Amino acid sequence: MSEPQENGIDKITKQKTERIWVVQPPPPPEFFEQVAALGLSRLTAHLLYHRDLQTIEAIDYFFKASYVSLADPMLIKDMAQAVVRIKAALQAGERMAVYGDFDADGVTGCTLLVQFLRSVGAEVIPHIPHRVEEGYGLNNVALQRLAEADVKLVITVDCGVSNVAEIAFARELGMDVIVTDHHLPPDPLPEAAAILNVRQPGDHYPYKGCAGVGMAFHLVRTLSQNGVKPKNLTPRHLLDLVALGTVADLAPLTGENRVLVASGLKALNRSKRPGLVALIEAAGQVQGELDAFSLGFHLAPRINAAGRIDDAKLAYNLLLTEDLDYARKLAGELNQKNKERQVRLGAVLEEARSKVIAEKLDERGKIMVLSGEGWPAGVVGLVAGRLCEEFNRPVVVLEQGEPWSKGSARSIEAFNIMAALNQCADLLERYGGHRAAAGLSLATSNLPEFERRLQHLAETQLQQADLIPRLTIDAEIEAAEIPTAFAQSNLLAPFGSGNPAPLFLTRGLVLRAARSVGTTGAHLRLRLLDPQQGRLVEAIAFREGLQATTLILGQRLDLVYTLEQKTWQGRKQLEIHLHDFRASKDP
Repeated sequence: MSEPQENGIDKITKQKTERIWVVQPPPPPEFFEQVAALGLSRLTAHLLYHRDLQTIEAIDYFFKASYVSLADPMLIKDMAQAVVRIKAALQAGERMAVYGDFDADGVTGCTLLVQFLRSVGAEVIPHIPHRVEEGYGLNNVALQRLAEADVKLVITVDCGVSNVAEIAFARELGMDVIVTDHHLPPDPLPEAAAILNVRQPGDHYPYKGCAGVGMAFHLVRTLSQNGVKPKNLTPRHLLDLVALGTVADLAPLTGENRVLVASGLKALNRSKRPGLVALIEAAGQVQGELDAFSLGFHLAPRINAAGRIDDAKLAYNLLLTEDLDYARKLAGELNQKNKERQVRLGAVLEEARSKVIAEKLDERGKIMVLSGEGWPAGVVGLVAGRLCEEFNRPVVVLEQGEPWSKGSARSIEAFNIMAALNQCADLLERYGGHRAAAGLSLATSNLPEFERRLQHLAETQLQQADLIPRLTIDAEIEAAEIPTAFAQSNLLAPFGSGNPAPLFLTRGLVLRAARSVGTTGAHLRLRLLDPQQGRLVEAIAFREGLQATTLILGQRLDLVYTLEQKTWQGRKQLEIHLHDFRASKDP
């Protein structure tokens, strides 16, 4: 339900806050001896060790696992029942519905399942709820309409595991429901025909980190292995959608997700799917050079913009169309929606930040709960994410209305926001999510008690030290080592949640130039001199444009950064993305 924070908002909204830098220590000498036979550099071994890849078996899987390494999807609880029910529906010619979610994970999963089922002759009605009019998850009005359309089987994607009452209502209407979901299951579970969720009790599938689109893909894999095989389509043809949805939802790029995304990136880079070709063009990306960063920061926000600003069916239609001209038209509309979303995000973020500062919310408690009338539901999650990052504490941001308020929560590592919401369940109309991110709705009259209870939980569970932002740095290197470090660390790609791009620290570079860049000067570009090699280094810091007037030319700076390779005018060059910087302590 969440999406990556973007660098594309041309508005300075981020305070420069002091963060603690923690450099990872080197692994024990015996680890280097253990992996020496694998031919890995010491830096690569160092990075692997601190990603909990500390055995030959784990490292071997990390580098060599492929599509054929995926576990047997029949290990997923209820998968056998799901396959039997879907095959019966196909044989009887029953009309089905695929009920998705309005974010990129739900949209890609819905597209994937509809495309596969239609390719085997099923009559399928897609339903993606409208964020404002319907909200997240199943709702009775939509189920009533599907029943009136003679739907006999509903298959959910990225939702449904919390919809106990709604699934009971669907059964009363004569419809079976198969749930495919990846969110934390409640107790009790709904009485569905099958629940495919690797996190539910009694599930034996070995990998638990898949996104919603991943669960839908496991269903398609199983159907294909059990005789439901389209003539011109295999599950591998759908990996482009799996990669996009998985990265968009910030699912960890570890284990099987890493395999799916790596395979999906290959598929994306040669995809003929008109919607993706058009989306790549509209986002200014180059097919053949896409990586996980391209998906998370350029393609996924445009898919998400449809559901945030208007109707997610726009993105669904884009991904499913076979007409390139129509796809380019839809991609252009998504581009415009994304710009509108950026404008709305900037406005709400500025208003919310002003409220934090004016009311000193970051000083009054260890969690911040903000609400505002007219704050669009489609951007409050992004606002919560930005404020959580900036103030390093849990944040809940709500669109306040009558009689209901609805919004999103984002949290820090030390505070499990879903566990906190569980303890406020009696105050909430509905909620769901993960340890670090959640969506919720509640009666506006419950807001004061909701905030009081959350403040009490945060005060009890969080120490003051938990609120001090930290940067965990993978390794300290010299400026001359940057090209080699990039080549060695890039062996660990694709990068994302759970397997982030390595953070490097380089000390003592001499500032030669500093200027704000971007249409409103939101970002900061630095030119620095490596005094040892006499070589100039270029770096950019997003949303730090104000710092251009505070830096002193000639001063030495320590930099914390990630490395990206970009193509500019046909030439590939390294780009340093600053995560933090400060004046060097040593002269």
